[in-house]
Amino acid sequence: MLLAATSAFATAASGENVRFRPVATGIEHATFEVDPPNSEPFSGHAFRVDLDAAQLRLVAAGASPTRRKVQDIVASYPAVVAVNASFFDAENRAMGLAVYDGSVAAGSKLRNWGAFAVSDKARIVLGADIPEPLGHRLIVQGIPRLVVAGQIPSLKPQIAERTAVCAGGSVVVLVVSTRAESTPFARFLAERPDKGGLGCADALNLDGGPSTQLVVRLPSLSLSVPGGWGVPNALVVAPGK
Repeated sequence: MLLAATSAFATAASGENVRFRPVATGIEHATFEVDPPNSEPFSGHAFRVDLDAAQLRLVAAGASPTRRKVQDIVASYPAVVAVNASFFDAENRAMGLAVYDGSVAAGSKLRNWGAFAVSDKARIVLGADIPEPLGHRLIVQGIPRLVVAGQIPSLKPQIAERTAVCAGGSVVVLVVSTRAESTPFARFLAERPDKGGLGCADALNLDGGPSTQLVVRLPSLSLSVPGGWGVPNALVVAPGK
C-alpha cells in the first residue's frame, strides 16, 4: 500500500522517471510504483539526503539490549525522516558493527555482511573492508548488498517489505517499500532514473518485513509506516545543519 501524504508530491509509475521534490532543507522525496514482469508489484517512498545540508544519525532505541518502534525512538524530534536500520538477534541486540555519533556502541564486524559507513563521505562496502571504525561517525551493517558498483549480485529469491539505503559521496537515499522480491527491487534501485529507477551505484538491504518502518514529520509532508515490532536503532535525518 502506497501511503498518502499531506501534500502533493511526485510519483513515478513503472517505467517512468522517478521525480524527487524538495520537502525540507537537504531532503527530497519521491514515491514510486513498480510492476516488474513475473513478480508482484511494489510501491513505496524514497528520500534523497544531501549530507552537506541535512543531519544523518544512527540513533539507538536505548541501552542495549532494547527495542522500540521508530516512532518512539524519534518522538522528541520536531522535524524528522527516520527508518529502521540494524537487524537484531534473539537477545534484541543489534547485529553487526554499529557506530553511533562516532562511538562504537554495539556489536562486532560481520565480515561477510555489507556496511553503510559515513565519515567525510558516505559509502557502502563489504564488512571485511570496513577500516577501523575510528573516524566514522556512523556505521550500520546489513545483508545482502543489493547493488555493487552498479551491478546486481546473485540474490536469494525472497518477498518481504523492504528498507534499503543507497550511498555515494555526500548523497544518501533511504528507501522503504511494500512487499517486493529481492532481485526486482534491486533492479529498481540500480536502474537509471530516466529508465524508471533510482540510479543507485551501491545499495544495502537493511532489516525488513515487520521491522520496515518509516516516520516523516515535516511541515510539508507527514507519513507513517508503523511496522510490526520494535527495532534496536534507526537512521534519523533532521533537516538543515
